[in-house]
Amino acid sequence: MAEAPKGITHARPKAKDDKDKKGGKDKAPVFPSTFGSHASMVNEELTAKIVATKQETADPWIILKDERGDYATRKSRLDTGMADPNRFADLAAREQQLKQLTTE
Repeated sequence: MAEAPKGITHARPKAKDDKDKKGGKDKAPVFPSTFGSHASMVNEELTAKIVATKQETADPWIILKDERGDYATRKSRLDTGMADPNRFADLAAREQQLKQLTTE
């Protein structure tokens, strides 16, 4: 069996660990899950702008923010451990829902 010339190795290079980089690209915000809605995502400022006549006392609407922007969902959807269809809806549907809730 032929040997490789000295200084050359056929071993796979080590994987670079992104955690060790300093000053690299800004990391995207981290959310508790990919598809669920969580209390840590609530946008209090926009939630206060929901028109009172469109708000329900039994299960109020709230506005949350994720990596794709703002979206509206019901308070009962928070921290359930289940996917929230309002979060993974397409952007046009999310924007339309926000507009309906915040304008009279």
